Amino acid sequence: MSLTAVTVVRRGLIAAGVLAYPVLAHYSTATSAAERFPALGLTVALLPILVLLAMLAWQSPRRFAMLVFGALVCGLLWWYRDALERNFGWVYYLQHTGIHVLLGVAFGLTLKRGRRPLCTLCAEALRGSLSPEVARYTRQLTLAWTLFFFGISLLSTLLFLFGSIAVWSVFANFLSPLLIALMFVVEYVVRGRKLSPLEQHSIMDTIRAFRNAAKSEPGASVHTR
Repeated sequence: MSLTAVTVVRRGLIAAGVLAYPVLAHYSTATSAAERFPALGLTVALLPILVLLAMLAWQSPRRFAMLVFGALVCGLLWWYRDALERNFGWVYYLQHTGIHVLLGVAFGLTLKRGRRPLCTLCAEALRGSLSPEVARYTRQLTLAWTLFFFGISLLSTLLFLFGSIAVWSVFANFLSPLLIALMFVVEYVVRGRKLSPLEQHSIMDTIRAFRNAAKSEPGASVHTR
């Protein structure tokens, strides 16, 4: 199998997993499977956390120490598996809300004095130097994403604490990703109204820029106020 074919298959499997995960998560949380197969619910709830931990450990310059740490975490999870199975809904909640809180913090911290807002870094990755108009817009956009992620976290908490688990699961597994996609679309439309046509890029370009900006220097100075 050629390298291109391997890449296509790999990306296809990743896409299938991304699409299948929320369905399986909802099934294991909001249906009778939650009582019949609690081990399934706990496994699905912990899977993204464990995959992320494994990726961080493998890419860490202190790989051995991180792998040992990961093994200890897995050991603790196995030791307390009975208690976790009885409360795996909380694991789902903490996973979903925690990710969005961390994203909100990641965006918000770049708004501090002396740092470039994250959306400014994304724009620089696409355009190079920015005009004052674009720099001001990207700072406002960074604030918008910060508030968006904290808003998702707050709504998730309210639904989990005061709504049914089924309603919360629909929001967490299906509506949250759609809201993020809608945020990109809305931003694209707003950008088209506020900035000149020369400043326009596709939504996929923006998404790739977000990914690349995560590798930028965190301590760089701000270009504009």
